[in-house]
Order: sequence, then C-alpha cells, then structure tokens
Amino acid sequence: MDSKITYESRGTDLRWMKKLLFAGVFIQENRMHTIFDRYNEISSKQWLLMVVSSAYDTPQDLTTLGDAMGCSRQNVKKLALQLEKKGYVILEKSKQDARALCMKMTKKGIEFSKEMGKMQDKVHAAVFKEFSEEEIEAYYHLSVKMMHGIEHLEEYFMEK
Repeated sequence: MDSKITYESRGTDLRWMKKLLFAGVFIQENRMHTIFDRYNEISSKQWLLMVVSSAYDTPQDLTTLGDAMGCSRQNVKKLALQLEKKGYVILEKSKQDARALCMKMTKKGIEFSKEMGKMQDKVHAAVFKEFSEEEIEAYYHLSVKMMHGIEHLEEYFMEK
C-alpha cells in the first residue's frame, strides 16, 4: 500500500478540503517565498514592499504601506531598512508629518523593479500554467471572497 497521500486523493471530503485550503495558503506562500528568495537578491517580502510602494504616485509613509501590505508599520520599517542598506530605497521624513517616515525608491530600486516587471509575464505563466482562463477568473473571484473571509476572521478574534 502506498503511504503517500496526494492532495487529489483526499479531495472528496469537504472537511479535508477546508483544512487543505486553509493550510495551503501558508504552504503556497512559504514555497513561493523560498523559490523567490533563492533566486533573487532581495527577499519576496522586500520585493512586495517595493511593488506596493510603486503603486503610489508619491512616496508613502510606512503606516500606509503596512496597511496596504496587511502588516504592521514595524514590519514595513524592518523591510525598508534592509532595502535601504542594499541601496534600493531611502527613508525620509514625511513632508506632512515630521514623525512619519516615507519610503522612496532609488535609481537602483527603480531599475530592479523594471527588471522584475520584465519577468512578471513569465512568472505568471509558470504559476498559472495548469489553469484555464475560466479557472483563473474563478480563482480570482474566490480569492476576493477569501480576503473577505480573512476580515471575518479578524472580527472573530477581536470579539474573542
């Protein structure tokens, strides 16, 4: 008897599916971090911070960036300091609030982002290779629902 249990073989039990989907979020994140970190000069979390930052027209404070990433200002500051040491960003006082730090990309950071942008289509093709267009659309809509579920989870813990 084969002792290896595949994901597909357990896919008929709804309780198992929920457990796998929940654990799968963390497993997929860990695997993507590992792959990205192994082949790039900055970590996937540092790269995500740069992507989020570049979505704004002007440098944003660390609290705003943390909110956009779904993490704390302290986590963003730690990532930003690491990026600053590597020359990808600079941290400067906010013009609106002298107590706040804003993150601004350097020329090196902008160039790195452009290079990552060139790879983006190939990365997406690899990750979604097994998906049809309809499955990608369905997964997108389900992911939005998952984000709402995460909000409900936070409400649950806040009420506890």
